[in-house]
Parts: sequence; structure tokens; C-alpha cells
Amino acid sequence: MKLSLRASVTTVAAIPLLIAGGVAAGAQPQAPLVPLAASVAPGLDLATRTGPESTVRPMSVAVSLKLRNQSELDALLGRITDPASADYGHYLTPEEFRDRFAPTAQQADVVAGYLRAHGLTASTSANRQVVDATGTVAQIEAAFGTTLSRWHDRAANRDFTANDTAVSLPGDVAGLVAGVAGLNDHYPRHHSHVRPNAPRVGSGPAGGYTPTELRGAYTVDRLLKSGVDGSGQKIGLMEFAAFEQKNITAYDQFYRTGSPAPQVRPVDGGSTTLGDAQVEVELDIEVAHAIAPKATTVVYEAPNSDAGEIDMWNAMVADNVPVVSSSWGLCELDRTQANIRAVDQVAKQAAAQGMTVLSAAGDSGAYDCERDGTNNAKKLAVDFPASDPYVTSVGGTTLTLGPNSSYGTETVWNEGGGWAGGGGYSSAFARPAWQTGSGVHATNKRQTPDVSAAAAGGEYSVYSQGRWGTVGGTSAATPLWAAYLALYDQKAASAGRPRLGSANPALYRVGGSGDRGAAFHDVLTGNNRHYPATPGYDLASGWGSPNADALTAALLRG
Repeated sequence: MKLSLRASVTTVAAIPLLIAGGVAAGAQPQAPLVPLAASVAPGLDLATRTGPESTVRPMSVAVSLKLRNQSELDALLGRITDPASADYGHYLTPEEFRDRFAPTAQQADVVAGYLRAHGLTASTSANRQVVDATGTVAQIEAAFGTTLSRWHDRAANRDFTANDTAVSLPGDVAGLVAGVAGLNDHYPRHHSHVRPNAPRVGSGPAGGYTPTELRGAYTVDRLLKSGVDGSGQKIGLMEFAAFEQKNITAYDQFYRTGSPAPQVRPVDGGSTTLGDAQVEVELDIEVAHAIAPKATTVVYEAPNSDAGEIDMWNAMVADNVPVVSSSWGLCELDRTQANIRAVDQVAKQAAAQGMTVLSAAGDSGAYDCERDGTNNAKKLAVDFPASDPYVTSVGGTTLTLGPNSSYGTETVWNEGGGWAGGGGYSSAFARPAWQTGSGVHATNKRQTPDVSAAAAGGEYSVYSQGRWGTVGGTSAATPLWAAYLALYDQKAASAGRPRLGSANPALYRVGGSGDRGAAFHDVLTGNNRHYPATPGYDLASGWGSPNADALTAALLRG
């Protein structure tokens, strides 16, 4: 869940291969190939090549195309989140975004035609940002001017496939391509939920805070009592694993949430992964039901790969889901630049359409690469997609309740063993214009997290894998915030106001105003293994956790 533009050794294929003995009589010389340095696989310096990949193995990749009119898009994104602008809250439809900013149909056809000419099957996404291609490894190698090998990462004890050199494409195609995802599977995305040994809290069957306790602590109960319960709202959950409905049913029946059964939206064939990973999916659904019980949850399931991630993002913007929660990510420094750019482009589309996207800040504190086992493990780093400016990064706290499920105190989540809420400076993104306020550092780097909520191990009561248990992590705090913001959208609609959309500009306006003290629980103690909590904004807890009733009122005031 991190992203950072790491320096990688790039081997450039400078000259296309020619037929032995020269160019055949009458044939035109092949156009020079242009290398895409951003497509270099990360972490090959820590791995050993064990041999070539099988040339007949089937493989799928996602080719992301560059947006058009990007300066115009950036200006629009500023206006639609500015209450002083006439364009405030006037969001685009997916079709309007495609026609103004996506590659043209002709440009997408150029890329798809090139891939088909190399024997690949190719299809273009609805928003024309991605061309998905499938074929054999031999066809992929020929189309992208590289070779694929099997590698072994001794530190991670993981075998993986990766491109040996940068992708190379003819100039007319390369000029349209932002990046190619799916050529390597070195680092899968992590889910940020934890089950370490932790003190028992809450009154759940096995411990953990119940829906009633979470609602009371963050004053969500006041919204629910006023009839704001998520009715008519939709929450999308990004997942790289599956879930079992019987577990969700058991949770809903025990806590009497009355929630509709989640819908499943498979992407690229979906996912059948269960086991430990299903706990993440079931946690996300159950927390959403706890906070916004009547909202519809749509679970997007995709393979845990770069291509699966990008295709899932594109599916969600095509569906124009109002609120999206992601509990999965990867350290910035362990991603390819191409993957980061591709996701960022879709995040911009989400913002233009008025979608609110939130992502977990990570569970390794200020050292987000630590669990990847790379040479970045000891570096200060943050998680991606949480570090994207168009995504709200959610950090973690340790919550103590007061009497009758009221709010007591919070400190930055840091329970030892490397488990702590993520946060720090992005290596990939500059500090956005809206990221200002007391405590925000003057550096020209995007800072995370933006907000936080309960995340310590054992703080959430869950039913998963056929039994009651407790779970924590920033991936629990993230659907909590997402579900609360779905409640905000319901309240805003009833007041004739637009839905929140990209949340960060509004959250920082509240953080910089006189409403801050009432709207946020400012976390003043603790650290995330490096950055301390301070008054106002800090790199350990952002602006703090929500006092939902007061924050809703502040957001409605603009």
C-alpha cells in the first residue's frame, strides 16, 4: 500500500532485432523502439534469475493509456471541490469524462491494433483508459520488446515472474501508453488487518467493539437516530479475495443490522481466495454494515496482481460508485512507476465524477516497506494508493471508551512488534494545494494519513471463518470512515447539497477552520514508530478521528 518512485537499474533495448543478414528485400525497416523506463520490475537486484519463463504459458496484461487535456482536468478538479466556484459539486458522468479527457477511440484502436498484430486478444475498457491483452508469454515478449524470466527472492522466499528489461514499443504506440501492468508479480498487495495478541476490549462475543460501541464513540449513533442510516447509498469495497455469505449473515443477525446482502462484482474473473485473506473482506463488509447498516455494499473482487488492481479501479469508475474503500496496498517504493501512474489517472477520474475514495495507510508505522522484505524495509515510506492526493489516507488509533459507549480517549496506534498506523511523506506525489493547516509541514511532499480511527489489534468484533474473533488494523478504520461518509452523502442529499466527492479538500478546510476542535478528535499522544502526535494535523494520525455529528454539520457548511 505504498508507493514511491524507486531508482531501478534499467536495461534499454536500444535497437530492434533485424532478420539475420539484414532487412529482407522489399520490406520496410522496423521503426525504432522506445523504452518505457517506468515499466522496470522492482526488486530484481534482490532476486536471482532461475531461468526463462515458459513461452507457452498464458498471460494477461493491462496497458494504460495517457489521458488527454490534463491541464484542463487539473483545473476542473480544483473547481469542483471549491465552494467558491460556480462548478462546485457539478461532477462529470463517466461518459462526459471519457469524451473530454480519455484517449480517443482512434488512439485506443492504435494500441489495440498493435497488440492484435502480435497475436494477442485485446479489449478496451469502457472509459478507454486501459487496453487489456491476453496471449502466450512468447506473444507478450514480442509485443513489448522484452523477455520474461522466473526469479527467486530469497529474503521473501518467493518465486515470481518479471520482465528482465524495460518494455519497448514503437514510437507511435509508446506515445499513447502510460504504462504496462501485469508483467511481474514480485510484490502482491497486502491487506492491512492484524490479529496480534492484544488486551481484550469491547463487549463482542470474543471481545472487540460492537456496532453499538463504535457508533457511540464516534457519534454515528446520533445520525442513525435521526434516520440517516445509509438508505439509498452505495459503498464499493476493493478486494483481492473472496468471502462467505454465511459469515456475513451470522454477523448481521447477531447484531441486528438489517443490512442488505452484499453484491459481488467480479473483475478479470474475480477471486476465489479464502483463508486468512477472506478475513479482510468479511471485516470490511461487517464494519460497513456496523456504521451504515442500510447502505448497499458492492464487493469488487479481482486477482491480486498489478493488472487486476488497475482493471478493478477502472470497473469502479465505470460504475460511478459514490464511496469506495480499499484495505489493500503496497509500499510506494516497491511498486513500478507505471502502476502508480495508471492508478493515479483513474483516481483523477473518480474525483472528477464526485467519488469519495479512501485507502488504509498501512500497518507498519512509518516503515511501510518493512513487511515486503526488500532493501527499502528500513526506509521511511508510505503506502499506495493511500498516498495518492485523490485518495483519503486513513491511519490508526487505539481507542478507549468512556461510560455508555461514549468516546473516552485515543492515542496513536503503536502496539509493538512493528504494528502501528502508517504515515509520512510520499516519494511520488507533491503536496496538493489543499493540504494546509496547523501542523501540515511546508515541504513539497504529499503527507499521510489524512484522518484516522480505531485500529489496534482486537478492537473490532468480527465473525469470520465460522467463528467470532477480533481484528484491528487501518483496514478496519478505512471502511469505518467510508461508511460514515456514505451517511454524510445521505444527509447532504436530504439537504439539497452535492455528495462529498473527493474528500480531502473538504476535510482540510474543516481542519483549518474553527470547527476543527468539535469535528475531529485530535489525537495528542503516541507515535507511529517515528512521527509523533501533535496538536492539529500530524503524520501519525492526520486530523484525528471523526466526531461524526459535528463533522457532518461542518462539512454541510462547506
